[in-house]
Amino acid sequence: MRIENVIKETDPITYRKLKNISRNKKIKLGDKTEKLMRHDSYRRQGRRIRQINWE
Repeated sequence: MRIENVIKETDPITYRKLKNISRNKKIKLGDKTEKLMRHDSYRRQGRRIRQINWE
């Protein structure tokens, strides 16, 4: 049995709050989409490639 099902049965109010939290997440972009997609808007950090603001 999943945790989701247990919470849904035992505490439906908390279950609804958790569902709303996960539904309302929005992606925050630091800049316009066109500028973020340019070649110099990415920086290598260790092995990872990070997206940064382009200026």
